[in-house]
Amino acid sequence: MQLVGSRFNDTHTPDVCEDPLYLPTTHQFVEALGGWSYVLYTVGVLNTGILALLLGVLVKQLVETIPAQRVVSTVWVTSIYLVISSFNLIGLFLPRSADFLWLVYKMFVGISMGHFVDLTLGWYGGETAMLQNVGEETPLSFRKAPCCCCLFLPKSAFLTKNKIRLMRGSVYQIPYTESLCLILLLSLQISGLESEGGFSLAAPSMYITILLSLSFFFGIWGLFMFFGITQKLNLLGNFNFKKKSNLMRITIVIINFQSMLIDVSNRLGWIACIPDQLSASGVAFLIKTVCILIESIVLGAVSFFIYKDEGTYM
Repeated sequence: MQLVGSRFNDTHTPDVCEDPLYLPTTHQFVEALGGWSYVLYTVGVLNTGILALLLGVLVKQLVETIPAQRVVSTVWVTSIYLVISSFNLIGLFLPRSADFLWLVYKMFVGISMGHFVDLTLGWYGGETAMLQNVGEETPLSFRKAPCCCCLFLPKSAFLTKNKIRLMRGSVYQIPYTESLCLILLLSLQISGLESEGGFSLAAPSMYITILLSLSFFFGIWGLFMFFGITQKLNLLGNFNFKKKSNLMRITIVIINFQSMLIDVSNRLGWIACIPDQLSASGVAFLIKTVCILIESIVLGAVSFFIYKDEGTYM
């Protein structure tokens, strides 16, 4: 994983199909796309501007209508789309920073997931109130996606405060674990060890990438447990929980797993380069960028309409 820069010196013009992991410079990217690059940049700027405007209107509405203790968490959750659009725009101007920006964005999403958990418990009224609403005698399955096959999780058990704290902790650990992994990856790259072994078991970055994936999957499990329990028992309907949780689920699944699918396809050689223009990684970057442009504005608009009446309809 190249977080910054490339293995090629900027003064050397490589055969872009020679190294599938080569990311283009800004000049190479613009040259490869020609006039379409300016269309892409214009759409990216407009996309970010519209989302910033929607978030500004939403924040004003939230400050005026909901309890002060919920404002910060709600803003964190609803700002995901502006942040990914902004990072995507920076990536368009600085393609070689794409991997670094993506990791930072995932840290932001991890923090936002934690804030969604805080909102959920706030809507319930705390851990004790959640237990009372769910019912301490209600059997629940803790084998939820993406940990459906984890035998160490009970298939049928009762909810307790310790289990709620386990679910919370699984979400809260994401930004801390990803911060550590980001520091390690940058340290390896600065030391010149990042590329040793390539994409193999001999590469140190391979194990850090696995840790990143496990951390994120564990966090998703905790968040989806809150979703599953609340939706299964039809709780928090007065807080529009179903729409909010489904939007968060869609955001995580589409944007994150889509990125993973594109990256794996690139590593396996399923994405072809454009001879003398873009490497396979450059093409993968372009695909990911266009997808995020579309998804961020669509999901951002949906988020605005779901949250815009927060505090006014209850």
